[in-house]
Amino acid sequence: MQRHHQFKLQSMATQTLANVPHQKLEIPVSPQKTSRLLFFIAVVLLCAHLIGQFTEYFLPDYFSRDFLAELFNLNRELNIPTFYAMCLLLISSILLAIIAYAKQVRGDCLVRYWTALSILFFGLAIDEIISIHERMTKPLRSALNAGGLLYYAWIIPGAVFVLLCLLAFRKFFRNLPTKTRQLIFLAGSIFVSGAIGVEAVGGYYAHLYGEQNMTYAVIAGIEEFLEMLGVIVFIYALLSHIDSAMKGLSVRFKIAARKCIPNTELLHPRS
Repeated sequence: MQRHHQFKLQSMATQTLANVPHQKLEIPVSPQKTSRLLFFIAVVLLCAHLIGQFTEYFLPDYFSRDFLAELFNLNRELNIPTFYAMCLLLISSILLAIIAYAKQVRGDCLVRYWTALSILFFGLAIDEIISIHERMTKPLRSALNAGGLLYYAWIIPGAVFVLLCLLAFRKFFRNLPTKTRQLIFLAGSIFVSGAIGVEAVGGYYAHLYGEQNMTYAVIAGIEEFLEMLGVIVFIYALLSHIDSAMKGLSVRFKIAARKCIPNTELLHPRS
């Protein structure tokens, strides 16, 4: 009798759970709103950088002045702007990985390019923290006796790397939808103009006048801002591609609990 009662309670509980409707947590992501938010944060970081550098060079010392200035210094490592720039690159890598997976499911022949881009942006995110490219500057400068626009000598292999990427991904770019291709080229142009173009100007100025002055701080701020802006436009390009070319790909996370094995003794109680 007691076992029969337990079996009845278990059956009622199972029926109750079965009647609970499937719940979904949906977080809509708008390409326009997301990009505007990311752009706003980048502008705030640029303003904080310029204000912090101004206080260091032109205002008398006060409590935490140098600490706050370095915390938002776009030309330093391991601070808030560096973390934000790394997050932008990681978001790009994740979006590229999602697109690559969806393309693989659909049997798209260009899936390897999306995968390669995801790995590339993950590598750029790591480099943003440990600054491998900047550590190449002094050895290359000494080896090549570089100066002037090539004072930051890492831009030489950097420019070669960009050209190799353009050659390697030429088939990929040709097969992209027109809007996606134009946005990616715009994003790349903005990023490269900052990372290599403005970096070369900053190197020329630093070679003549050094780095410890407000003018160089402005140049460095513009360089880093253009890099962030380029990645933000790239994120917008990826989100727009998902929304239009992939018909609003939906990503769903499902938490599956471990299945309970029913007690056969309760299902078939002894008489």
